[in-house]
Amino acid sequence: MSSLKRLLTYSHQYRWKIFLAICSASIYGIAAAMPTYILKHTVDDIFVNKFSHLIIPFMLLFVFFFALKGIFMFFTVYFMHWVGNRVVNDIRIDLFEKVVYYPLSFFRKTTTGQLMSHFLNDIQMIQQASSMAIKNGVRSLFEALFLISFAFLQNWQLALMMLVVGPFIAITIKRMGARVKIASRGIQEEMGKISSMLQEIFVGIREIKAFGGEPVETGRFKRQLKNCFSSIMTNVRIESLMPACIEVMATSAGSFVFYVAAKQVLAGTITPGQLTSFIAAILLTYQPIKKLVGVYSEVQYGLAAAERVFAIMDMVHPALEDRTQELTSFKQGISFNNVTFAYNSEKTVFDKVDLTIKRGECVGIVGPSGAGKSTFCDLLLGFLSPTNGSITIDDKNINSVSFKSLRSKIGYVGQRTFLFNDTIKRNIAYSLPHASDEQIVAACKAACAHDFIEQAPQQYDTIVGEDGTLLSGGQKQRLTIARALVKDPDILIFDEPTSSLDQDSEMMIQEAIQKLGHEKTLIIVSHRPSLLKQADRVIKIEDGKISTQ
Repeated sequence: MSSLKRLLTYSHQYRWKIFLAICSASIYGIAAAMPTYILKHTVDDIFVNKFSHLIIPFMLLFVFFFALKGIFMFFTVYFMHWVGNRVVNDIRIDLFEKVVYYPLSFFRKTTTGQLMSHFLNDIQMIQQASSMAIKNGVRSLFEALFLISFAFLQNWQLALMMLVVGPFIAITIKRMGARVKIASRGIQEEMGKISSMLQEIFVGIREIKAFGGEPVETGRFKRQLKNCFSSIMTNVRIESLMPACIEVMATSAGSFVFYVAAKQVLAGTITPGQLTSFIAAILLTYQPIKKLVGVYSEVQYGLAAAERVFAIMDMVHPALEDRTQELTSFKQGISFNNVTFAYNSEKTVFDKVDLTIKRGECVGIVGPSGAGKSTFCDLLLGFLSPTNGSITIDDKNINSVSFKSLRSKIGYVGQRTFLFNDTIKRNIAYSLPHASDEQIVAACKAACAHDFIEQAPQQYDTIVGEDGTLLSGGQKQRLTIARALVKDPDILIFDEPTSSLDQDSEMMIQEAIQKLGHEKTLIIVSHRPSLLKQADRVIKIEDGKISTQ
């Protein structure tokens, strides 16, 4: 119920559209039920009393109410679909706005496939549930209510007899619905595993082909699909059983009521027109009730999906809290004060480290693989938080500084380049969306990228391809340097910027870094001696300690 209430809060701002939809659904329900009332007079007046002059008026009344039903069916569906799709969009936006700000630790624990499953599968299930509720739920509810009301109007005793079976149907729906919700969770878990597997396979397709792993991955995929199929069929069995049980109960009650009603007609207690109208109302009620049962199952799917989405949205990350200070300037330096950091209890990466980097200083960082060089950069960027101790910039603890102001002072170039499938210009301006053409060109010249951009087919408007696949490694790296420079940061971090480049590309990157001189505070992580020549000092990270070489 908490998930349902939370979903309903999203629709509160669209209450006028909902009000119009409910009004339309009410008129639709009346228009759907009225022909059963007219049917009583049609049978009694035309067929029993032989009033032939009433044939055409009754025919026109039938046409009028069916036309009215069609018109307000359209308005009901339109308004409710409008609200439903807006609500789903709002949920997707809220989920994205939460997740995109979560720390890197969240993305390390959660696979891309799982996240994609939440954004696509779960929210799609909410959308399907809302669409079903809109298409059949609201409309069928009012249709059933007015048809039952007209059945009571014709003969309330017979209508009460028919309603005796109601509690049994309600209990069946509730029990089956709970099982549908459980089965839905199983299906979504399996779909999340499939998404994760596909993402892993497609990212690692080179390695799979290099080691002849196609048969292995095909086998894994088949087994996962088999598990998913089993979960789906469990749900199908429940869904198939529910309407069958309800139909048996409803038919049994209807047969008994028809027997009693037939006896009353023969005894003259009710007229044939009343019986016809009553039976028509009951039979017509069956379809909207059947649709409501289907809606209930779909809503259970949607609620199960909503629980998973809200669980992600409600995660609390201490690293995001209490960041109220702003880092407005950088005048003094960076200090690591008795910093200890460990990913887990078994391995300590840094143990009581003290280090000061002055403003304008160029510091090289070396050390064996896995010693913590990239972790050092991640701590400074705020991707990770020290287990103990503090990191300060101008005496401000970066754990108390907003991420926006912290990262506005830092430019980062990593060993793994990433470019969006967009133009060169937009990739460079990503860190400063409103950068002028002059700023972009100046950053590219500083990064030694302007010359090759000028030779590109559309120059700065050239599309780079997915993750820059249309560029060489050196070109991609120089663009990432330009992207870091365009916002004019005070601190620049280069984390193994030439580790995967050839000698010519490395020289170009080295030249780009040398141009910066002492204009910026540089932190260069590299195992290439040539890249560390301009460093004022080189520090070594090893066995959790930092020492100056």
